[in-house]
Amino acid sequence: METDKSRFATITDSFRISQEVAGEHGKAVKRSVLFFFIAFLAEGAAFSCFYPFMKAVYGVDANQGRAFFWIGIMTLFGAVYSFARWQGHSVDFTGKLADISHSLRLKLGLKLRGMPLEKLYKYRTGELNAVFSSGVEESVLHFGVVTSLMMQVLVVPAVIITVTFFQDWRLALIMLLILPLGIPVYRWKRRSSAEEKKDVSDAHAAAESDIVEYTQGLFVLRSVNQTGKRSERLQKSFKILRDVQKKGQTKGVLPSVIIAALVQAALLAVTAAGLYFIAGGTLTLSVLAALLVIMSRFIEPLEIFASVASVIDIMNTAFQKIKAVLAVEELNVTAAEKEPSGSSVDFEDVEFAYSGESTKALNGVSFHLPSCSLTAIVGPSGSGKTTITKMLMRFADPAKGIIRIGGADIRSMTQTELMKNISVVFQDVYLFDDTVLNNIRMGRPDATDDEVRLAAEAAYCDEFITRLPEGYNTEIGDIGGNLSGGERQRISIARAILKDAPIVILDEPTAALDTESETAVQGAIDSLVKDRTVIVIAHRLSTIAGADTILVVDDGKIAERGRHEELASAGGRYTAMWNAQQRAKKWQMKVQRD
Repeated sequence: METDKSRFATITDSFRISQEVAGEHGKAVKRSVLFFFIAFLAEGAAFSCFYPFMKAVYGVDANQGRAFFWIGIMTLFGAVYSFARWQGHSVDFTGKLADISHSLRLKLGLKLRGMPLEKLYKYRTGELNAVFSSGVEESVLHFGVVTSLMMQVLVVPAVIITVTFFQDWRLALIMLLILPLGIPVYRWKRRSSAEEKKDVSDAHAAAESDIVEYTQGLFVLRSVNQTGKRSERLQKSFKILRDVQKKGQTKGVLPSVIIAALVQAALLAVTAAGLYFIAGGTLTLSVLAALLVIMSRFIEPLEIFASVASVIDIMNTAFQKIKAVLAVEELNVTAAEKEPSGSSVDFEDVEFAYSGESTKALNGVSFHLPSCSLTAIVGPSGSGKTTITKMLMRFADPAKGIIRIGGADIRSMTQTELMKNISVVFQDVYLFDDTVLNNIRMGRPDATDDEVRLAAEAAYCDEFITRLPEGYNTEIGDIGGNLSGGERQRISIARAILKDAPIVILDEPTAALDTESETAVQGAIDSLVKDRTVIVIAHRLSTIAGADTILVVDDGKIAERGRHEELASAGGRYTAMWNAQQRAKKWQMKVQRD
């Protein structure tokens, strides 16, 4: 694992990464690289013109006309350099970077839509937020800067050293021998930088996740007076981030200083050798003067390259996280053997274990739910009740067995087609920071305002909505925080009524409500479940006594099935649960009387 973390992206890797990031805009990036190459080829050629220029000015056969000629040539190369570099930065000034960022976010968004929820839930909210925001920006933001600097450092010295060979091969050889001494230091710098950028990125993601978690849970933390206690985890994340950044900054200074010293040593070595050759009569002063002018021009990019090149590691680290998301395999859609007919639900010998778990969450589960029937699923916590409904919504594919809706294998349906058949009302309602109207309309985006209002009326929402400051156009706050629990629940039911799916899953939506809210929500549910196949995850058995079928789940298996009357008297698992709840109910009534 350490080897992967410390491996740094080479220049070839960087170009490949930039192409992957650019996607359909890859041609624009290649064009940019080509123009930067031309630009710095021209810059190197312009610098090389100092050799004949200095000879024309200070040489034995000095010639003013020749000097102006080489000034003209340098000006021409300078013009080519300026034009080509401007074109190289076209990804910046034409808005291509924004297009690339937008396309990358769209790809990530599409991936999230099709990603198995089992894989999605492994990510913390802050981690995904970091990938979508800073991760995308870091992947593309430095395209122009890094590409330009890399080309300048590689092309300009190559041109100058090549031309110097024709002026004095000894000086060129000295340059070739000294400059590569910086390569081991550069690799040392990049290796530590790659590791540090990976650690910093992980620390940032962890801190961002802890910030989101702490902020969202602040209400609960205040209610139990644990704001300080819980913030210890957040403080720890901040401390880890600080320590990682400090360590990286400390380790990165020495290699940069050494590389800068080596570059200066190259300049001094060339100067000393040149003076020695001049003293021996084998080199002219004009050649040495020209070389020193040329070297002073490209030494600065060489000195800062080691520091700026760490930006490549930022880009690479960010994109590796993006690639990890994009690489998650979507659920395969098989060829349809038949079209669904009706809204029956069938589980046939279904087995499933959560990733990383050895114990099966479902083990040989089989049942048939007819169309327009009411089925209750009961059992102790962790028995597999919610897993059954997750599998029906294709949270993941079973390791064994088949799940069918209307006789059709759900694996032959796209996620969109599958979820057209299912409406879900959860116990914990999630509403978006938008208007009441838009939150209900999410059930069917093409619904008219009148259709939304009819669904709200059916869900017993209209009365409290009209009392809101702006009625249906009232912003309800983050997670619907401006509404009560019962009001949020009825909004979610109105959304499900508007969707009008043939199968309805109810995850005990009245469990956390007071009596008045429960009565209103129950009326809304009655409107929702008419003429539909209904699956209820039940905790209070008294609420599902009239179900057509009750499935008792225990340890991932269907332990019992039947109607309430027969199960209550069968002496099995359901009987024990029913008797326990009845005793608890009598105890509560006795406490209230006392």
